[in-house]
Amino acid sequence: GLPIFAALTVDKVGTYTLTASGTPLEGPTSSTFDIVGGPATQLTFRVQPHRFFTREGVDIHVTVPINVAQATLGSKIRVRTVDDKKVALKIPPGTQSSTRFRIPGQGIEKSGRRGDQYVQVRVEVPEQLTPEAEQTLRTFAEKSGLKY
Repeated sequence: GLPIFAALTVDKVGTYTLTASGTPLEGPTSSTFDIVGGPATQLTFRVQPHRFFTREGVDIHVTVPINVAQATLGSKIRVRTVDDKKVALKIPPGTQSSTRFRIPGQGIEKSGRRGDQYVQVRVEVPEQLTPEAEQTLRTFAEKSGLKY
């Protein structure tokens, strides 16, 4: 018989088992296969989570760090997409940590539909300041009426 080729789409993190072989036993729609003269071959594999992206349906989610100046004053950052492109994302002044931005059409394509990429920002605060930077921040806090 002719060789059988299978396409497998994996949408979630987990463990999967794929059994494949050479010729179908009961016609083209059969899910049971056997290699003529031998047992079916079974392959088990695990899909690990990506270190940067998570997926929900056709949408991609990512968290990126920004600094206090970017969050306060506004900025443009470059965000990597699942297709390994870099997309510019405008961070408006006054952006709070955990704010989510949508980049249309940068998710997964499935059944003729392309999902979006959602970018959540995490404002990172410096752990240490130079004495001059600390004094500047204190002056800013006092002039802005911020308690510290």
